[in-house]
Amino acid sequence: MNKKIKISKHFLLVLCVTLPIFAVMLTLDLVSKHLLDSSLAPGSEASFIPGFINFVIIHNEGAAWGAFSGAKIFLIILAFVFVLGLGWLLIAERTKNPLFHIAVGLVLTGCVGNLVDRLVFGYVRDFLHFEFWKDFPVFNVADICLTIGVVLFAIYIVMMLVKSHRKKGQEKGEEKN
Repeated sequence: MNKKIKISKHFLLVLCVTLPIFAVMLTLDLVSKHLLDSSLAPGSEASFIPGFINFVIIHNEGAAWGAFSGAKIFLIILAFVFVLGLGWLLIAERTKNPLFHIAVGLVLTGCVGNLVDRLVFGYVRDFLHFEFWKDFPVFNVADICLTIGVVLFAIYIVMMLVKSHRKKGQEKGEEKN
């Protein structure tokens, strides 16, 4: 009874790309938040890379730039919807494109990292601030993952649209012949 188990490339990419990115980056996010939040008082500042980035502890009750401040339940529900949607997309989109898996892993990290903070503390622990760009919001590792993941996901979508357009063009060309 020697049965071979066939594992799809999609499933391997989920196991070898999406989940490790999610696990490593979520750990980095939560550990960095804990270390900095327990080392500095809210509102205090410490230089990280002088002239470039400082550590500034902010307890953000809203989203980026403080948007939706005080709407904790809404932001929690929104994060759950995104996490469930991304989980469904990961199962439904049987792509073998690593860019898709990297993007989903990063966006999931961003959603879950900040969701954990909202559920545990009632706010998101932000700590990175560009010293040279005073008006830019204070952010964290989850925010970085979310931003990069969304950009990569947009690139993936454009790539798929171009591929689909080319395929349709080739099919029309074959019909004419």
